Amino acid sequence: MAKNKKAASLAGAAQIKSQSKYSNDADSQRSRLLEFLRKRGSLSTIDARHLIDVMHPAARVMELRRAGYSIVTVWTHATTPEGGIHRVARYRLMREARKC
Repeated sequence: MAKNKKAASLAGAAQIKSQSKYSNDADSQRSRLLEFLRKRGSLSTIDARHLIDVMHPAARVMELRRAGYSIVTVWTHATTPEGGIHRVARYRLMREARKC
C-alpha cells in the first residue's frame, strides 16, 4: 500500500508541475526577483519563497551581484505564514548593473 501512496503522490506532483504558470529555472527566478525588487524596493527570504516562488533567494541574489547589481542585505526577524519567527535576510536593490 505504501508503494501506491508514493506513486500517487509522484503523479500528483507531476500534474502540479505541468500546471505551473511560469518557468522555475535559475534565470526565470532571477528575473522574478529583480522585477520584485524594482517594483517594491525590498524583498525578504519569506516573501521570495511565498510570493514569487524562489526557494533559495540567497543564491539568486549572489548571481545578480556577480552580474553587477548592487543589492544590500539587512538581517531582520519575520513571522512565516505558518506562525514561526525566523531570522531572515531582506534584500534591497541599490543600483542596477552597469552596461558595458
